[in-house]
Order: sequence, then structure tokens, then C-alpha cells
Amino acid sequence: MTAQKIVSILKETRAGEKRVIILPDQAKEFSDAGFDVLVESGAGSETGAPDSAYKEAGANIVTTEQAWRDSDFVLKYKAPGPHEYQYLREGLRLGAFFHAEGNAELTRKLLDTGTQAYAYEFFKTPQDVFPLAVPDSEISGKLAVLYAAYHLQSHIGGSGVLLADMPHVAPPRVVVIGYGNAGAAAARTAQALGADVVVLGTNRERLRRFAASVPGVTCHLNTPKVLEREVEQADLVVGAILISTYDTPPMIDEDLVRRMKAGSMIVDVTVGYGSGYLPTFPSQTTHVDPVYERFGVLHCKIDAMPGSVPYTASRAVSPLITPYLIELGHSLYDGRPAPTAVNGMITDGGRMTHYEIERHMAQESDLASAGSR
Repeated sequence: MTAQKIVSILKETRAGEKRVIILPDQAKEFSDAGFDVLVESGAGSETGAPDSAYKEAGANIVTTEQAWRDSDFVLKYKAPGPHEYQYLREGLRLGAFFHAEGNAELTRKLLDTGTQAYAYEFFKTPQDVFPLAVPDSEISGKLAVLYAAYHLQSHIGGSGVLLADMPHVAPPRVVVIGYGNAGAAAARTAQALGADVVVLGTNRERLRRFAASVPGVTCHLNTPKVLEREVEQADLVVGAILISTYDTPPMIDEDLVRRMKAGSMIVDVTVGYGSGYLPTFPSQTTHVDPVYERFGVLHCKIDAMPGSVPYTASRAVSPLITPYLIELGHSLYDGRPAPTAVNGMITDGGRMTHYEIERHMAQESDLASAGSR
């Protein structure tokens, strides 16, 4: 006899996080696929999706405790916070954008509790595509430019440069480091505003193909000489490399930041950990306090930047992710293959099951050992 298939959709509780991973239309898709759908009360209320809309889609509205306890297949948007670790348990299959490679405490909790965790950012298709990271990355790239357009105003501490074209005025200059989903979105957004945009990258062939897709954007190989020249002239620098960790070499160091224009801005959408490629960021910033000044330059490094636009972000992600999560649910309950989702498993039964998590935990351990000597 096939086990009853139950999926639970949680409300996000982290500060500033109001997105929901599954909207009512996609909750109905789960129901149509044979799942009983539980939705924590208020899960979608900040995205224009009230409890009544989920009820109309066939879902049951439940309490926080019920949402965590009454299903073994639980879906969140972001990783659980420390206040939610009490719900982690053996037998729980938990999906989220975990980004656990930068959070050793979270990884240890997943391991200690035996939770089977699936990180959406690692879902990989047979064509080696990571589809679920695309919407949030694109939103982050767009927001990086829009945040800068606001904070460059002089009364906020910026240079007073309008990040848009005006007749008889030299266009603002935007430098984007990286040309993936976030970098490409930032470059196109800045160009649409009328900025003079330069994109820097390290792979000659990929950069050439990207350049062909953005007429009017200047693309250069990222060499130290080119980087120094472009950053010194920039009104805005957007850092959008794929990942930045403890061992990522510094790219824009303190000396170069000191030579940037007064009141210019750096927005780091990579939001890695460790000193990384932008070492003048000692910490992340927040939606409440998004910018600080160092060496005369504004710095912005907001973790989960798309969380500030939950209505749009949820509608970009929910329809895209649902087919993969339905496929995962069928796999968990009746063994059907889920080739894309299986690549996203990061822990299972107290074991690390993804090479990136293993690598970064080993790196964390090495740093801790070095610090204790």
C-alpha cells in the first residue's frame, strides 16, 4: 500500500524574510499530484497570498507545530534559523535554499539530528544546469543597481551621481565583476538606465559569448591592471562572482578602495563568507541597515537581497521550483526517480552527502585548528 503523501509549506521567520516557497496555484499542483498539502498559517500573507487562497487551492491551514510535525516532507524558502533547530529530526526530509557551505553550525545541526536536507541551489539537471538559483540571482543583480541608484544620492552619503542618463551630462560608470545570472542582470539593468557599463570576467570564450548578447556593454578580461583602472573610475561596482570563501584571493583590496571616487559604492551580491574577494566588507549588511561607509566608499552586502521584494520573488520562484519538488516528493514516498533533486541532497542520516559541504566543512575545521595553535 502506498504511503499517504503529505507536504508541508512553512512560514519564514528570519528577520526581513517574507517570501514563501509555494504559492496557492502551485499548492494546487501538489494536490492534483496526489499530495495532502499543509500550509502554516500566514505563510504567504506578505506575498499577497492569504490563508483563504491556500484553502481554495485545497490546502489545510495548520499551526507552526503541526506544519513541522505532521509531515516528513517539509518545504521552506530559506534555511531554518536557530529557533527552528528544535524541529529537526531523523526521518525529516527538509527542502530550502540552505547555503549551508557558509554555515557550519547549521550543517552540524542537520548532521546531529539525522535530517535529510535538500538544498535547492544544488538541484542540477542532467544538462548540468542549476535552474533554481536563477530567479533570485537575477533579482539580486537588478536590485544591486536599484539600491545603488538610491544610495548614491548625496543626502544619504553618496556621491550625488544620478545612476541614469541625462542630456549634456557624462553617463555614470558601472563596473560589474562577473557575468552569470546576477552579473548579467546587473549589467542589463544599469545599461537600461543609461549607464556606461563595463563587465569583467575571467573566461575568454564565455565572456565573448556574453558580450555578443549585450550590445553597448564593454567586456574585458579581468586582469589586475584592467580591474584597477575600471574600479578607480567607477561610480558603482557590483561584485557578482559565483562564490567567495575563506580561500578566495582578494580582488578589490583596501588600497584600491581608497583610490575609488568619494561617495561611490560597492554592492556585493555574491555574499560569500570569509574575507573573500572583497576584503573591505567586515560583515554583511541588512535590509534595515543596508549600507555603511568605509574609506569614503559605500558598502552594501545584503544576505538574501530578494527578500525585500517577496511578492515578485515568490512569483518568480514558486512556478519554477514546484515541478522539481513534486518530483522529489514522489521519489521520497514511492521511489520514483528524481534525477535533478537528488543532486541537491546535502545531508542524510548524519552524513554529508554533497562534496561542496564536505569541502567547506573541512576548510572550516582547518581554520579552527590553525586558530587554536
